[in-house]
Amino acid sequence: MAKSKFCTNCGNELREGDKACSNCGTMVDGSNTPSAPTQTVVNVQQAPSKQTNGMAVAGFVVSLVSSLLCCGSFNFISLILSIIGLTQAKKMNGSGKGLAIAGIIISAIVMVILLLITILGYGAAIFEEIADY
Repeated sequence: MAKSKFCTNCGNELREGDKACSNCGTMVDGSNTPSAPTQTVVNVQQAPSKQTNGMAVAGFVVSLVSSLLCCGSFNFISLILSIIGLTQAKKMNGSGKGLAIAGIIISAIVMVILLLITILGYGAAIFEEIADY
């Protein structure tokens, strides 16, 4: 029957073949110099969360929805939201800048197309009136 050994420093029970105490690191051979326990220190830094530029997102979404589903009827609103989003992007380190610019471009293109259709429509109506005489 094997006799149980205990650490002379902390009293922890030692297993056969241990060279150092698993609890405090004291050497089993009697030397009082504890071996340095290995510790892994992990420095975790959380990245600062970026704020979402709500106006830029809203301007982009409204420009898409207005252009695709509402025939451009809300493009003026999306243009305003996108411009506000672009000015906020400067204050938010560029957050949402791309969406704001895309919203401005989409809104402007659809507004120009609607203006051309209106002008051509009136021109055709006037031309038809003249042709009826």
